[in-house]
Amino acid sequence: MLFDYDKNKTYLVACSGGPDSMALLDMLYNNGFSLIIAHVNYKTRKESDDEEKLVINYCKERNLRYFINYFDHNYKGSFEACAREFRYSFFAKIYHEFACGGLFVAHHKDDLLETYLLKKQRNVVNESYLILKETTIKKMKVLRPLLYDFYKEDLLKYCQNNNIPYGIDYSNFLDIHPRNVIRKKIALMDKQKLFETAIQDEKTLKETRNDVLKFIKFYPIYTIDLLTPHNDLWLKIFLYELCDKKYRKYINKSIFLTFKSYLKSQKSNLFYLIHDNYYIEKSYQVIAFNYYFNQNFSYILEKIEYICTPYFKIVNSGLKMQGVYVDDNDFPINIRNYHEDDKINLKDGTKKVSRLFIDKKIPLMKRKEWIVIENCHHEIIFVYELYRKYGLKNIKNNLFILK
Repeated sequence: MLFDYDKNKTYLVACSGGPDSMALLDMLYNNGFSLIIAHVNYKTRKESDDEEKLVINYCKERNLRYFINYFDHNYKGSFEACAREFRYSFFAKIYHEFACGGLFVAHHKDDLLETYLLKKQRNVVNESYLILKETTIKKMKVLRPLLYDFYKEDLLKYCQNNNIPYGIDYSNFLDIHPRNVIRKKIALMDKQKLFETAIQDEKTLKETRNDVLKFIKFYPIYTIDLLTPHNDLWLKIFLYELCDKKYRKYINKSIFLTFKSYLKSQKSNLFYLIHDNYYIEKSYQVIAFNYYFNQNFSYILEKIEYICTPYFKIVNSGLKMQGVYVDDNDFPINIRNYHEDDKINLKDGTKKVSRLFIDKKIPLMKRKEWIVIENCHHEIIFVYELYRKYGLKNIKNNLFILK
């Protein structure tokens, strides 16, 4: 059923005064739901006050409780984003005060198609191409009962056939927002065919996402040869899902093209800053996201101390390659990050630490914060988890470093 909701609950209805929301309001009223009406007057058009009045008159004639709010134009940023935040904050206040069972909004099939084309046009990763019939916003259950059953013209006819008053927002016909341009484009298309395409694309998106999530869970590392065979949609979702959630909003077309170039490049080390200190990198045929702060650090110790720093901590036991034997003659020691001119004496001679990093395929960015220990003679005696100076006792480690 179209309105298969619990009638023992009270519902909030977002009503702009346009034909979509007025048709939804009337349908809900005629189906016997307990309703509270919320209207926002944005004061952006001369018709705004008329739309407020028709909503109030409809509610008064039917003895419906209603609330009106006026948009605060002292805002910064996008009008659409600020208006949405204002609107839903207003709705949430009423919703929670009256313990509503849901918030009804009048999104319909045209809105679904517009959203689908906008998301496809942006060519970035999406959780979904469509509007969902039910979502949660500000702890409100948002319900969209018209989404799959009514086009805008159906709702307009409903209002006309049932003598329901409504206003028309003529700014929706101006090419001032991308959605308005898309709206005109849809008017010239076969809507039903487009709707079927949108549903199929959504199905493909979900199936591909499930495949990507299984892949990420199964493989511990993500090598070029594993990624290359997949298509662009799969790779976009992979990039999105692998990225830390708080940085996903920065995954755009430019970053995706950079990522694809990494799959073809012969270079061993490539990295791209996503935001702050968060990078995507290619390192020796492996793709990963990592945090790199690239800060120099140095801790001078006069004796063994069990300390904890933002970069490491010193403990009295650990794995073999985390430990080193430090003699009294080594103090004071300097525990610091690697420098490009560092060298270490090994069994087969003195080696540049940078060369050893290459041999061990240590990612370029990780090298900059790799821990080394330098003794009082300015000799590197330990490269974290990799090498000790030749001749050091390796069975009597007395200083262990944990990253």
